[in-house]
Amino acid sequence: MTNERTNEELLHPRETSEGAPPSCKQAKLGRKLGDLVNEIPGAKLAFGDPSVFITGVHHDSRRVSPGDLFVARSGAHTSGERFVVDAIGRGASAVLTASGASVETNGLPRIEVVDVPSALAYASAAVYGHPTFALEVVGVTGTNGKTTTTHLVQACLAAAGQRPGIVGTLGYRFGDLDLPSTHTSPEADELARIAAAMHLRGASHLVMEVSSIALAARRVEAVRFRVAAFLNLTQDHLDYHGTMEAYAEAKARLFVDLGPGSAAINVDDPFGAELVKRLAPRGLAGPSSSTIARFSTRIGISPDEADIAPVSVEHTSSGIWLVARTPAGQLSIRSPLVGAHNVQNLLATVAICWLLEIDLHAAARVLSGTIRVPGRLERCDDPTRDDVIVLVDYAHTPDALDRVLQSVRAFGQGRVHCVFGCGGDRDPKKRPLMGEAVARGADVAIVTNDNPRSEDPRAIADAILPGLAGGKATVRVELDRAKAIEHAVLDAAPGDVVLVAGKGHEPYQIIGAVTLPFDDRVEAERALGLRRAARGGA
Repeated sequence: MTNERTNEELLHPRETSEGAPPSCKQAKLGRKLGDLVNEIPGAKLAFGDPSVFITGVHHDSRRVSPGDLFVARSGAHTSGERFVVDAIGRGASAVLTASGASVETNGLPRIEVVDVPSALAYASAAVYGHPTFALEVVGVTGTNGKTTTTHLVQACLAAAGQRPGIVGTLGYRFGDLDLPSTHTSPEADELARIAAAMHLRGASHLVMEVSSIALAARRVEAVRFRVAAFLNLTQDHLDYHGTMEAYAEAKARLFVDLGPGSAAINVDDPFGAELVKRLAPRGLAGPSSSTIARFSTRIGISPDEADIAPVSVEHTSSGIWLVARTPAGQLSIRSPLVGAHNVQNLLATVAICWLLEIDLHAAARVLSGTIRVPGRLERCDDPTRDDVIVLVDYAHTPDALDRVLQSVRAFGQGRVHCVFGCGGDRDPKKRPLMGEAVARGADVAIVTNDNPRSEDPRAIADAILPGLAGGKATVRVELDRAKAIEHAVLDAAPGDVVLVAGKGHEPYQIIGAVTLPFDDRVEAERALGLRRAARGGA
């Protein structure tokens, strides 16, 4: 896991036969405590020697080692101050707490701040050398589409001769750095370490998914973004934010705090249109400081309303043929991606590339190539051996499920079977809405386990079922996810499409407090093998 990598491993990369980039050898990491205090807004050194040198920052006491600053950040249920003694026992060189906290540091230097989450971000950025000041950082936010869009942008940057790293749901990767993700957007200290590690390995850009939770929790507060992109806003994470208004304002932080960066905004979304009004200047005048690139999926929208938009769109089972007008002229993109939601992702990528000053005609050629994103309408069947189509997708919100179900109709001529569930300990209000989406878009619905976590799987299924009532879909409940996938594949008729939704690329299932190996793609392939055997090994 990422947080098990030490500073030594992350921040001292192996040199290749070509040698390390100059930036690697010239990096200056670490801060004297007195200097560090000056880089944290509202901080004061309450006690201790300002010349103490800090080489790392951690909010998790289990990761602390000598030279580290331990930041006593509280979680949802536990005070961070409870872990100060543990951090000291592991060799912490200093401690950061909230002002007025009643905690004994056994003579260690102590920094006091008003806002601990914000201080964690600024302290981490400073100690790890402000890596996002050296990288061109692209942040993509939105309820749906972040993963696909970041991968498309990464591909366009690489084709343009740049060296982009990527941070998001599928992992944190650049060069020899290939780490599994712990969050869509890492904690502030982890993000600073990862960004520094990428910079030390010679990265030019960092393309990252920015979640609403990361924005609300101040994880990216000290990140300098060159481009921020907004895709859409639909119901999700209300277990965390409480209301759609709070959820929207969390997304807005990325743009309100953008500083000199540029923004790519989907003006089809009402919140995106509102964002454009809140930000200045409006419209697109070419790449420059604080530019806004407005994009839309609506054919015929006026150039006064959107700078990048489709002239024509053709959907087939083999992909999308998109002709778009842009500030660089008309582009033709023949993408292997499918579905209206991917038209949005493609246009967002074009807008981001324009703001990054990438040649858009070259980007169109990249987007016309095969760019596969794991767990996003990933096909598991073999067209030469199978008589059904089986797709795995990460869709886990009502809007995403609606869009994906609309898209999969293009794959086959028969019925659509949907295997899905809802995550436990997450927004319960969306469960019947997920059922409604499947009732609209599928012919057969199999309700099953997702990641139930601490909740009763049957209770989650029962919350989904009202949304399916009265719809056209035949409904079945099978809480064993492997069996649900097997039933869907074996029961499908030739020409049918099976969509396994909700978990996508995830190689695990969380039941109670236990994380078990489980991969929808593996289970789908196993079920397809059983189907072939039943058909006589065809």
